[in-house]
Amino acid sequence: MKFSKPLVLSAILLIALCLRIWTFSSLDRLLPLEGLYVDEKTYSLSPFIPGVEGFSRPPGLFIIAMLINVEQNVIASRIAFSLLSLLPALALYLAFRKRGGIWVHICTGGLLFSPFMILFGIQLLSAIPAAVLIAFTLLLAKKEKTALAGFLAGIAILFRAELALLPLFLLVFSFRNHLREWLMFTAFAAIAVIPVVTLNLFAGAGPVIASNGGENLWLGTDWNRVTTPPGTEFEELVSRGTSREGGDAVFLERAFRSIGNSPLEWLSMGGRKLLAFFTLPGPGRNFETGWLLRKTWLFLLLPLSLLALSAGTTGAFRKGKNFWQLAAAAFICSGIASAIIFFPSARFRTAVLPAFWFLAASLTPDWKTIRYSLVPAALIVIISLLITYPGMERYGLTSMLAGEYLLDSGRLIESAEYLNDAEERGYFGADLYNLQGVLVSLSGNPGEGLRKFEKALLIAPESPTLWKNYAVSLWTNGRYRDSIDAARRAVFLNPLLREQLRPILEHAENL
Repeated sequence: MKFSKPLVLSAILLIALCLRIWTFSSLDRLLPLEGLYVDEKTYSLSPFIPGVEGFSRPPGLFIIAMLINVEQNVIASRIAFSLLSLLPALALYLAFRKRGGIWVHICTGGLLFSPFMILFGIQLLSAIPAAVLIAFTLLLAKKEKTALAGFLAGIAILFRAELALLPLFLLVFSFRNHLREWLMFTAFAAIAVIPVVTLNLFAGAGPVIASNGGENLWLGTDWNRVTTPPGTEFEELVSRGTSREGGDAVFLERAFRSIGNSPLEWLSMGGRKLLAFFTLPGPGRNFETGWLLRKTWLFLLLPLSLLALSAGTTGAFRKGKNFWQLAAAAFICSGIASAIIFFPSARFRTAVLPAFWFLAASLTPDWKTIRYSLVPAALIVIISLLITYPGMERYGLTSMLAGEYLLDSGRLIESAEYLNDAEERGYFGADLYNLQGVLVSLSGNPGEGLRKFEKALLIAPESPTLWKNYAVSLWTNGRYRDSIDAARRAVFLNPLLREQLRPILEHAENL
């Protein structure tokens, strides 16, 4: 019995949709999807941060968030992003459909069923939009529509600023045989990027695409900074010694000072971060990647990612490449350079994953190719088993984030269950004590809440949020003078908290 090609493709697409529905349902039980978490808040809802002008986060994502009104339509937005995650596979199929053969269908299916495309497709972050743009950039470049390809690449840079390294790598690869294509590609990429850079420049943020680059560079110079969990400890880390007018320049100065003090250590760390880029499932920053893949059963699809990374790497080293293949290799190099300079993340790698699959699809699946691909595949497996660093995956983070959202939503009993689960799975630190302090205080035990805040302050003594919560707790417990002192400390650390603490501060004159 023969099946028509449209019927087979429809069946594959239906399975891909069912997988996304399953993941959506499974993840919602682990991390309520009607909420926004960590980077989703800062990336989607605030292009500016206090004291810094211009776009502080990826401008492309902010524009999308504004257009679809993410804050009011969180679930609908997640569904839209999940559907977007299907498009890179469509671009790959359109690029290679005339070639035909089972290998093209394997590569298309591999991208369609990529566990990272499925998992991160539910996050309202820039990885999936960037992956879509990269995939269609490579499709247009393969069709020799160089100008349009360059413009799409420029838009992709507005979602993942580290892709600004693309023209540099592409120049190195193209200098001998494709200089004309490079000039056109780069010129049209600049057309998309220059308006944002100009806006940031005149706003005082500097000639940047997103003004948090210096902060990320500084974080990437020390493992303790890379692995500091989101919340009060991270807040303390980045605010310590930072003037409100300093902005990104402060972090750039810190980063260069850190690198200059121990360049060999920084290079060694960069090598380890390079290896971490290729690990499976890969490092998670602000996201418990490995645990979520296991809980949603998507870890069963990890061999597809191994195939992409190994075959794509083989394709990147093949001689006699066309311009689109050089562009794919340059995208990959940009992702690797980002991991080395800043920090590795499975989410960041997802953005350039289509480039691996495009290069894999360009190969002829003969024994010679398979033999060459076995070497990087074996190395990736070995690296995945051996390479780690403190905080590569923060056990209990998912439950912590869920508990925080439920606490903010007033669902105290559910929040307590998630926070207990986070603690049982190994999460510890100031953020846990802080949330527990808020929870028990709201549950009618202000004395225990005060003790929790005191424990948190022992870990993060310069967190303005902790001092704010401590001030409120002290006031609730009748320690009014101590409360005023704590409120003053909070405002000293973060002047923006003055309005929230005004009811306490106004009583200072009466005591």
